[in-house]
Amino acid sequence: MGKRTALRFVALIVIAAFGFVALPARVKSGGQDILDRIRDTAGVVSVVEENSNIPGTRFFRLEFEQPVDHNIPVGPKFNQRVTILHRDVNAPTVLEINGYYVIPSSVQFELTALLQANQVHVEHRYFLPSRPDPVSWPFLNIAQSAADHHAIVTAFRPLYTAKWVSSGASKGGMASVYHRFYYPDDVDATVAYVAPSSHGTQDPRYVAFVASLGSTKCRNRLLKFQRRALKKREKLVRFMDDPSYDILGKDQAIEFAILEMPFIFWQYEDADLCSEIPGADASARQIYNFLDRVVFVNSFSDDALTYFEAYYYQSATELGGPAVGEAGLEDLIRYPGQDGPVILPPLGVEKPFEPELMPMIERFVLEEAQRVLFIYGENDPWSTNAFAASAANDSYRLFVTGREGNHNSDIEKLSSADRSFALGKLSEWLDAPVARATASELSLDPSYRIDRRTRKELFLR
Repeated sequence: MGKRTALRFVALIVIAAFGFVALPARVKSGGQDILDRIRDTAGVVSVVEENSNIPGTRFFRLEFEQPVDHNIPVGPKFNQRVTILHRDVNAPTVLEINGYYVIPSSVQFELTALLQANQVHVEHRYFLPSRPDPVSWPFLNIAQSAADHHAIVTAFRPLYTAKWVSSGASKGGMASVYHRFYYPDDVDATVAYVAPSSHGTQDPRYVAFVASLGSTKCRNRLLKFQRRALKKREKLVRFMDDPSYDILGKDQAIEFAILEMPFIFWQYEDADLCSEIPGADASARQIYNFLDRVVFVNSFSDDALTYFEAYYYQSATELGGPAVGEAGLEDLIRYPGQDGPVILPPLGVEKPFEPELMPMIERFVLEEAQRVLFIYGENDPWSTNAFAASAANDSYRLFVTGREGNHNSDIEKLSSADRSFALGKLSEWLDAPVARATASELSLDPSYRIDRRTRKELFLR
């Protein structure tokens, strides 16, 4: 087969698999270049076009002006970081809500690739650099964040006139649900990946779920490892040379890392790792290395805690989070019941918790939310508190099963039947074709490249 014939053959496979072909991004939109239209959009402070490594797209990095308090729009402002991956003004648009930081490069997430859509990727308020100066922490709440997303949809809907779907993973998935709670008609559908709903800053429901994961043998190995680690804590802290641990202190930081290990083990790993848990003859260095591999001990360092202080503030005031299991370790623990967001940065700030907010949003999702698809992993501890959805509202909840069912779960990892159902719903909701090929078939065309989120982007610890 000649080179030209081979290329035509590959193209035919792609067309057969997808049912359509990705077209190059339009240079003009209504006679005006898309860069100029973005620049002229109300609220856009600056926009820069940069190279895109995804064929058929153009990539823009911009700053969008937001009020610190949307109830007082003429008050103090801050600039929110937004990126746009542009294909065609007539293609669907994915509002990709990030619960943390936006990567300022041309990444493409699953929905954007499957729909060959435009992507408006929004950084969460108060995550640097999207933070006002000076900082007023009480305005970091889900109502103000939802208003940020509403303002962006309002600004760009006249430019991208086809249907919109909001999406996000982990804390971003949570934020996409909150956006629908406050502004249910902003988008035509929502796909929320691995998005929990916690009750309180130390929700006890997580403890029982984590304790049920894996085989009895694996759970026993984890518990014995924790006990060995706690007994060797004085030796383990010697390996914590860099960076500094002044906020918690090394002793408390290593204890929290050890206590949280089973939760994070199942959040990102699977049963295959059980056989690698160090046994009774392990040295202190081997114990520390395995603990660090699973937990990332430096996530308890001053730099890391401060880097994610906006998340810890939200966890302490509205989002809540898990209680940490201590059963079988009580005799070795020095800081019982203290592992929670209240003691973490920002320091010296009042953090009153609002207990009624999350149950109210859960009721909205179950009773009113239209065209919402939740994707969870059956072994992900955050699935303890998965949102309940109602088919009567054309909303659904699907689980990735087996060893892939962790916090990295997505549509591609669903069973064949569930994946087909999810893609069918997306096509129906957005009145657009959806790529139904397998991951290997999708890889034939670089315009279908999917950038997988890293642990840092799915942080939610």
